[in-house]
Amino acid sequence: MQNKTPENKVHIGKVIDAHGIRGDIYCLIFSGDSSWISKLKVLSLSCSQKTQNFDVKKIKAFKKGFIATLENLNDRNQAEEYKGCEVWVEASLFVSQDGESLYLSELLKFSVIDRCLGQIGIIEAFSSNAWQDLLVLTESLSQKKIEIPFVKEFVTQIDYANKIVYMNLPEGLLEINTQGSHDQN
Repeated sequence: MQNKTPENKVHIGKVIDAHGIRGDIYCLIFSGDSSWISKLKVLSLSCSQKTQNFDVKKIKAFKKGFIATLENLNDRNQAEEYKGCEVWVEASLFVSQDGESLYLSELLKFSVIDRCLGQIGIIEAFSSNAWQDLLVLTESLSQKKIEIPFVKEFVTQIDYANKIVYMNLPEGLLEINTQGSHDQN
């Protein structure tokens, strides 16, 4: 096992439970989208600052994730040891081709620039509020985390070469977001 976060990998979910008696695991995918799992060859499981890579022998979509049969996990007891572990996969699985929908992970570290407000911040992560995907940014001025809905109505352009998402946000959206984060403190 390695003592570091997997490099060139994307955190996509977590192990929810063992499945069956042969060592299969049930993994929840945070995005709920399992369209890419057929390409999965290696799965990285990260627990307690240690990461272990497993070759995928068999995989199928299941509920909000997938069931995986992994090399060297041969019984339910072994599989249960990984319950709660983070699931990481190769980042290269999430590179869209021309004409395909983009993967959110492709926008990590992009700047967000609003038409009226200018530079807002840098995309650090993603979230969801059940209705839409959210960009989690570190705001340029305050260095606070804020969330912005990532909906096509707000996005005016994505400049991949310069790593910039241009947006036209509704007036007051950032103030509502900032006010909500103060209420939690």
